[in-house]
Amino acid sequence: MSGLPLEMIAEILCRLPAKELLCCRSVSKPWCALIDGPNFVKLHLKHSMDTSSNLYIILRTTSHVHYMDFEQNLVLNDCVTLKELNHPLMCYNHGIKVLGSVNGLLCISNVVDDIAVWNPSTRKHRVVPFLPLELKRYFGTKSCSVYVFGFGYDSVRDDYKLVRIAQFGGGGKRSFESEVKVYSLRKQSWRRIGDMPYCVHYPGANGVFANGALHWVVGENPESNVANIVVALDLGVEDYREVLQPEYKDKNFYIDLGVLRGCLCFLANFLGERVDVWMMKEYGVKESWTKLFSVAQYEVIGFLRSLKPLAYSKSGDEVLIEHDNLDLCWYDLKRKQVKNRIPGIPYSFEADTSVESLISVNPNRHLDGRTHDEDEDSKDRNKRDDFLSEGFKLVL
Repeated sequence: MSGLPLEMIAEILCRLPAKELLCCRSVSKPWCALIDGPNFVKLHLKHSMDTSSNLYIILRTTSHVHYMDFEQNLVLNDCVTLKELNHPLMCYNHGIKVLGSVNGLLCISNVVDDIAVWNPSTRKHRVVPFLPLELKRYFGTKSCSVYVFGFGYDSVRDDYKLVRIAQFGGGGKRSFESEVKVYSLRKQSWRRIGDMPYCVHYPGANGVFANGALHWVVGENPESNVANIVVALDLGVEDYREVLQPEYKDKNFYIDLGVLRGCLCFLANFLGERVDVWMMKEYGVKESWTKLFSVAQYEVIGFLRSLKPLAYSKSGDEVLIEHDNLDLCWYDLKRKQVKNRIPGIPYSFEADTSVESLISVNPNRHLDGRTHDEDEDSKDRNKRDDFLSEGFKLVL
């Protein structure tokens, strides 16, 4: 391949998994510079997204994080092989939470709210500076009642952002205040943005990223105790807007959100009866809401409390779904039925999807043949003690 132009080599290499590409960096300096370059990183990610390749499923249990290759485990054979991921956070025997998954980057946190942005494929991570609540502002009048996170990609600035929404109640049933802060991976700092004018009712319900925005299910005020509004935070302009919902006759359900192939999904959960899954095929257009499928109580084992669509099959005729954090199974879109529970899955888990990518956790890295990631490796090792230094909390 030495006689081929670099453009053609790039077109060939972009079809490889990220881990194989990391090995290819050692072939020659031109290959290393090519693979490390931002244009190739984006080309590789685009090819994976367009072809639904290099996809894997993350399964988080109480104390471990596992992954399985989507095609090898769920498409080519029935035998599931789980591999454990060695995440970079101290877990204190309590495991970690996945706050979001975007373009191969996972945002994770532990029980004491240490947070890191991590690429499992490259084994690189960046620790997010600890962010205390501004308690002084609310001292004596209001207390923090709930806080949630969201992790997504700002295509305008080519930046990955983590959002934390903290809400404070007290001093009246309708009275609440919010504190919304955004962490920029590129700037490596937090800053405050406009308050969210809605009430978050579900602690721990992290934002769903789709079409450049994070989405939460919220209510108008604490007094209503009803979450029936879908609000979007556009990461490009950092402004809020309500998302128009599909038309439906029966409104006696709970709302959940999901994403399939980058499209926002609306889940109408008729608790114990069925879950209807809608997809917004053209973002922002109410008329584009399409009812994709419906899962009834009798089709699953156990009580139908929750449902989460994860990914399409290669053919597009089936959707992989998670049921109640207990089962993974396929839904056949043609036959309109649940089929084939996936064997070998942990008893209780939370599932997310991710893609192998070369996206850097250091967006400002140098492109002179030696990456900023490599420059930082030795510093990170020497500063391991600083990993949890700022905001370290002793767990007794």
